[in-house]
Amino acid sequence: MTKTPACTVLAALFLGTASIGAYAAGPNQDTGLYVGGAIGRSSYSLSGTNSIPVPWGGEKNSKSGTAYKFYGGYRLTETFGVEVGYARLGRVSQWTAVNGISSHQGGTGSAFYAAATARLPLGDSFALNGRLGLARGSVSGGDRWAPSYQRISGNSTGVMAGFGAEYRVTQNLSVTADYDYFGKVSKQAKGGMFSVGLKANF
Repeated sequence: MTKTPACTVLAALFLGTASIGAYAAGPNQDTGLYVGGAIGRSSYSLSGTNSIPVPWGGEKNSKSGTAYKFYGGYRLTETFGVEVGYARLGRVSQWTAVNGISSHQGGTGSAFYAAATARLPLGDSFALNGRLGLARGSVSGGDRWAPSYQRISGNSTGVMAGFGAEYRVTQNLSVTADYDYFGKVSKQAKGGMFSVGLKANF
């Protein structure tokens, strides 16, 4: 999915939820089911063991890209809940040396996660939030020719953490700003993302 379809999905979520909000105001919108989507920028940290300077005229290394995420959760109380989601972290690449030969390898990162959530209301409309759980990350790419200890591509499972803020614009719709860290998405790459988005409460 490219940036344009991702934006289209977020726009559809906004319009659909705004309609729901006009007819379905529950007694307590701080508990219950919610879904959301966000778009932003990824940030990668790569192992520097095998990295080399970019050759003259070569493609630049990439440690950030357009990212988006979709998620859903359930607030058990006004403070605690659970959440699952999927994040697409965009492209990552790096120049490395394999058997003395310079090569540009890369791939596209993603992560599935499940987390416990905490929420701290600050007034009627504003709240801080946090997430702590596990993520299954992967980087898919075309560097299978490289030794396994040098590949950017691969899979990894580890602890994820996130924090952010939300502002309620209607009874059922909030604007969000978050940072999520997914840890190792492969043996050579760690990934995270900053994002802004929309959250719909039901």
